Amino acid sequence: MKVRLKESNNVQPVLKKYAQRHYQRGIQYANLANWTRAVEELRDAIKLEPKNSDYHALLGVVHLQQNFPGMATVYIRQALKLNPQHPLALKYAAKLNIIPGKNANPTSLATSVSIAALLSLFVARQQS
Repeated sequence: MKVRLKESNNVQPVLKKYAQRHYQRGIQYANLANWTRAVEELRDAIKLEPKNSDYHALLGVVHLQQNFPGMATVYIRQALKLNPQHPLALKYAAKLNIIPGKNANPTSLATSVSIAALLSLFVARQQS
């Protein structure tokens, strides 16, 4: 018996549900000040739904709580790139001296996000 998939079948809603679950857990861990777990959950959410400004903004805030202003800046900038009116990102942009719309070069931003991800792996291993 062959299984046939219709073109109307789409996997995206399922991925969004999983991303939303990671985001909700990230919020829970952030509320408990469990920053390492919050970062893990938010990164998983971003992997599934990379264009969601909420995920980037909260990850920026979590990095700021960990006293990683460089990484916080990367994610707050990305949140503002995706949604220039994002309230949480705008609030923390002011605290990080980020001028919305300035230095939003996508190539350098992608490099910065990659470097931030690499650094966080290093930091997480040292904390273990």
